[in-house]
Amino acid sequence: MTPGFTYADYNDLQSFKDACTENTIAIMVEPVQGEGGVHPATKEFLCGLRKFCDERGMLLLLDEVQTGWCRTGAVMSYMNYGIKPDIVSMAKAMGGGMPIGAICATEEVARAFTAGSHGTTFGGHPVSCAAALAEIEELLDRDLAGNARAMGDYFSAKLEGLPHVKEVRHQGCLIGVEFDGFAPAVEIKHRCLEKHLLVTAIGASVIRMVPPLILTEADCDKACEILREAVEELGR
Repeated sequence: MTPGFTYADYNDLQSFKDACTENTIAIMVEPVQGEGGVHPATKEFLCGLRKFCDERGMLLLLDEVQTGWCRTGAVMSYMNYGIKPDIVSMAKAMGGGMPIGAICATEEVARAFTAGSHGTTFGGHPVSCAAALAEIEELLDRDLAGNARAMGDYFSAKLEGLPHVKEVRHQGCLIGVEFDGFAPAVEIKHRCLEKHLLVTAIGASVIRMVPPLILTEADCDKACEILREAVEELGR
């Protein structure tokens, strides 16, 4: 674990409050916990953190490396909650496959970043920056956040009808399907791969999907068909 951090229970506002001391300077969370099994923050939790940080003079930092740039049905996930973080980090979709990451900060916080205080060997590479600009223009001009929101709802509704599904959690096109434990999630993943559907296994029972933001209903239907075949074959 990264030194200097104290950890609290996700979506439990009181747990976060109890973990803070007079020496706490900031709270950092993902608006959707991806590696934890796709658990979106509740509005009460994230808005509560914003209010608590304001009351205590602390910063609210949001990690949007997975959720940022239209994945969750908004340009950034925090926009789904009507709040504004002090710092937000981003990467992945920002570069469309090219290596790039960035942070945005409020004007007040940004004053602390003097020249050279936040740099890397390859930071700001012109080719990666050009790719990111082209990627972001494509995302915004085509309203792929809107498509992610619509397709995420459509896809999730269909996934709920699969055998052995315990729960489907999603925000836009960041989707987690929790099964009832009839088979290890990694076996479902491998069976889907054999059928040319790429998914990720999270823990023992969750399949996570982050489909392309140009996803169509036909794509969702095909993916559900493959998942159903995989589940039925393993459930025999």
